[in-house]
Amino acid sequence: MGSLTIRSIDDSIKSAVRLEAARNGRSMEAELRALLERTYLPPNDRAAWLRSLSPKEAIEHLVKMADGVELVIPEREAEDFEFPDL
Repeated sequence: MGSLTIRSIDDSIKSAVRLEAARNGRSMEAELRALLERTYLPPNDRAAWLRSLSPKEAIEHLVKMADGVELVIPEREAEDFEFPDL
């Protein structure tokens, strides 16, 4: 695999990458690598990349791609819940 050095990155971009990496539990390098893979891998490789993520990471990625999601949670009454026999 190759490596790449990028110089003269604006401080605001670097800060944004640092925050996003922290939110995703990754290093800045891993965050930027994931961004490059999502952006430049061919579609078949992107599907393989998505399958390689944990379920939590995959859901987060798909929600970001959809620019958020609104879930409708139906109201429930206490009697709707059945306690398991122990």
